[in-house]
Formats: sequence, C-alpha cells, structure tokens
Amino acid sequence: MVRRLWVLSLCLLSFFSYGKEALRIVYYDSFPPYSYINAAGEMEGILVDIAREVLEKQMNLNVSHEGYPWSRAQRMVFNGQADAFITVPTPERLNYVNVAKEPVFSAPINLFTYKNHAHLNRLEQVSRIEDLKEFVILDYVGNGWGNENFPQDSYTRVIESDLSIALQMLAKKKGDVVAVDKVVAEFLLSKHDRRNLITELPVTLTVAPFVLCISKTSEFVTILEEFSEQALAFRQQGGEREILAKYK
Repeated sequence: MVRRLWVLSLCLLSFFSYGKEALRIVYYDSFPPYSYINAAGEMEGILVDIAREVLEKQMNLNVSHEGYPWSRAQRMVFNGQADAFITVPTPERLNYVNVAKEPVFSAPINLFTYKNHAHLNRLEQVSRIEDLKEFVILDYVGNGWGNENFPQDSYTRVIESDLSIALQMLAKKKGDVVAVDKVVAEFLLSKHDRRNLITELPVTLTVAPFVLCISKTSEFVTILEEFSEQALAFRQQGGEREILAKYK
C-alpha cells in the first residue's frame, strides 16, 4: 500500500511539473565557447552551462540540450519541432518566439587590432561605429551584427569564411580591425596561440544579449518570467563568473 502511494505521488509530481516532456533547447553545434559538441558527444559551452544551472538546478525542469547547424536549429523552433533556442532576438525571430527579459549572457562587442598598428592611438580613441569608416574591417560570413552595422557602401569590409580566419588575417596585417564578441575572440586567440600577435583595444562598441527564446506555441512559454528572476539571481550570486572562468 505504501509503495503504491509513493508511486502515485511521483506520477502526480510529474504530471503537475513543467514538462510532461522535456523542455527541448536547440543550439548552434559549433559555436565555442558558447555552444558546441564535446568529445563525449554532449552539448557544452557557456550558454549550455548557464541554462543547466538555472533551468535544471534552480527551476527543477527536465531539459534536453541538443546541437545542430544553426540554420536547422532555428527552423526547428520555427516549425515547432523544438521549444527554444538562446540567441540575440531579432524582429524576424520575435514573430514566432517570446523572450525572457533577463539575458542568459550579455556579450560585449569589442575591437581587436594587430600588434604595433601604425595608427594605434587613433584606434584607441574610437567611440562610435562610424569612427571605423577609414579603416579596413575584417569580418566573417554569417555575422548578422556586422552585416547590419557595416554596410558595404559605407565601410571597407573584407569577408572571410569564419571568425578564426578573420583573426588569422588580422595577425598577418591584412586588415586594421576585427569588431567581434570579446568572449569568442579571446577563446580563439588562446586556442590558436595568437595572443602575442593581436591587441584588444579598450573599446566596447555595444553589448549583444543572448536571450532564452521560447516558441509561442510551446507549453513552456509560461516559464519566462521565473527564468528571468532566477537568471538574475544566479548572476548576482557569481554563478556566471564561475562558468566564464572554465572557458578562459
């Protein structure tokens, strides 16, 4: 009898908790250090770790973290095959997702140049995006922020296949600057041992918020307010800082 009551209580708990099924979050599977598939075949990265801490440990949700090519991941949320992704909200995405008020992580967009640049003093004085019109900007395919802020008719912009190549070209002095997510740039510079060739300028052009975006048709869309509260508390308690330290 006691055993039957115990089993029944577990069933009721499962029924009334969020997620009769798991909250299914899809990520870009090759976006280190934010989200990528590790050697064990599991999702890992800053965004994944913060989501686990807040959603699973603080909110006691059952969550599935899956990685795909980014275009496919976005289509899955659009089509209702997945519940959520974590990214910068755009007008297009807001047509089919609701977003948390508190970001999962806020990424500073900083400037990088090569060591001993002839015009280093002028670059250090940059305070607006418009100040970069006289310089050659190295960028990479798929950088939506760069596409929006550096139109080809106003800026000299050289597009490389990916950010790693853009930084490599910067180290070879094939351009003047790279304007990019500070966290990703520092991760790649350490990985490819280029810190001695490239200088980070004391310039933050903007901050890009990575936000939990949940499909408007998902049963989990109601958790966004609680998520924002828990994410803010997690940040204030130093949890974000500890996760970032893992990826230095």
